Amino acid sequence: MIRCYNVFVKELCPEARKEAPVAKSIYSLVLDDGVIALADRLAYEEGVSRSALINRLLAERLGYSTQEMRMRDVFRRMEDLLEESLLPMMDGSGDTTLKLRSALSYKYNPTVKYTIALGREGGSIGELRAVVRSRSDGFTLYLQQFFRLWAKLEEAYIGRTDISFEPGRLTRRLMPHFKRTGQPAEAVEAEHIAAYVNAFDGAMKAFFASISNPAEASEAAEAKMAEYVRQNEVIM
Repeated sequence: MIRCYNVFVKELCPEARKEAPVAKSIYSLVLDDGVIALADRLAYEEGVSRSALINRLLAERLGYSTQEMRMRDVFRRMEDLLEESLLPMMDGSGDTTLKLRSALSYKYNPTVKYTIALGREGGSIGELRAVVRSRSDGFTLYLQQFFRLWAKLEEAYIGRTDISFEPGRLTRRLMPHFKRTGQPAEAVEAEHIAAYVNAFDGAMKAFFASISNPAEASEAAEAKMAEYVRQNEVIM
């Protein structure tokens, strides 16, 4: 049997990519029920909607790169760049999010769970979220001290940034810009995001590795920030 199905198809011309979000429109397509059944099964296996799957398959066949496809390429590159310091999480990553994990050198080696969520909003390309769950009040206090220190280091080395934190959780908006001019970097580059994530994770590990000496812990974290700013022309 052949029926009419409505699917979302995303389109954006290259000239409008910087000024407008990806447009969505509803199109009516006449498709075989058998095709839809197979598409639904594949969409379920991949954890995406029917519309997202059909949109991607059409784009691949037509040689068009969708926003989701570009984000997946960015995430694959980031995984390669960060494989020595962070590990991918087994579940949770998607077309616009990448989830990674790291371990801190503190007693029971608490796990830091990172989520990089991409999508332009308010001048940013997305955000980094760091979450550490612990029942230790002492560890939670140290973690809060690190978050507070990192926010101060960002203001000193980068300038005012959109960063917020609470016990066990930090959120940072990602706004890549050229260090010398302050002008925004329009392209979403895996290298730029990975460099910031690596600096943040490295600073946290260095902080906790010297936690018995607060002064040394702060200096170790600051050294990571200074290295990040010194080595990168595009910073977050």
